[in-house]
Amino acid sequence: MADINDLVKVARGEIGTQEDAKHQNEGSSILKYQQSTGLSGQGWPWCAAFVDWCVQQFADEGALDITHVPRTTAAFGLISWGNDNHYQVFNPPVKTTDIKPRPGDIVVYEFSHTGIVSRNGDSNHDFYAIEGNTNPGGGRDGYEVAERGRNYSSVRKFVRLPGEAA
Repeated sequence: MADINDLVKVARGEIGTQEDAKHQNEGSSILKYQQSTGLSGQGWPWCAAFVDWCVQQFADEGALDITHVPRTTAAFGLISWGNDNHYQVFNPPVKTTDIKPRPGDIVVYEFSHTGIVSRNGDSNHDFYAIEGNTNPGGGRDGYEVAERGRNYSSVRKFVRLPGEAA
């Protein structure tokens, strides 16, 4: 079975990628993410495109048999994609018995932003995620790929792809 941590490695390898001009949603470095969707051109938010691209790279490496890779430009579209492909889509945990996210899960935030869970949390955050089109404050109107600490209160849903977590 695929090691889902390899998806995290794909995303981690992109940390530091930035737009040519900040907050313009375009540039030579992010064009590959935007081309991974069904929308042409540049100038539109690319957080979902970043997740699409990472999943596509992971699938192309043969690590995961995904018949329909995501090609959405919308963060909430990843929830629909997960449901349509019968992946586990779940709420952020509230009780100790609830499913908790693990590295390799896709996270979709309430504020229409998305990323890939990269590691477990610490005393300040419930989990960490690697996100495209983010900024130092963790907003969705950004210009770079970065790892951000997040809390469950900001999450709408998680999507779990098949694969084993180490």
